Amino acid sequence: MMAQQRRSPDEAFLRRVLVTRKLAEEVRETAERVHQQTTEAHRVTEIARRQAERGRELSRAGRDEARAVAESIKWGINTNGTGKGYVSTKKDE
Repeated sequence: MMAQQRRSPDEAFLRRVLVTRKLAEEVRETAERVHQQTTEAHRVTEIARRQAERGRELSRAGRDEARAVAESIKWGINTNGTGKGYVSTKKDE
């Protein structure tokens, strides 16, 4: 049988130091990736917020324009030649 060679306390300590350094580097790299992903998520969220606001503005403008068109349709030109407007009595359905 071959005798198992024991490591000196210094070797064991150095090995633990190396393992700890490697783990610390992995943690640092992971933290850096998380930070980059968080920064990107904030950027995309801000873009989405601006687009949503723009969508609300366009929706308001569209509703206002639709109301104006509906209002102008209610008014017609009197075809009897007087040129006076009249209010439509037809009920909206």
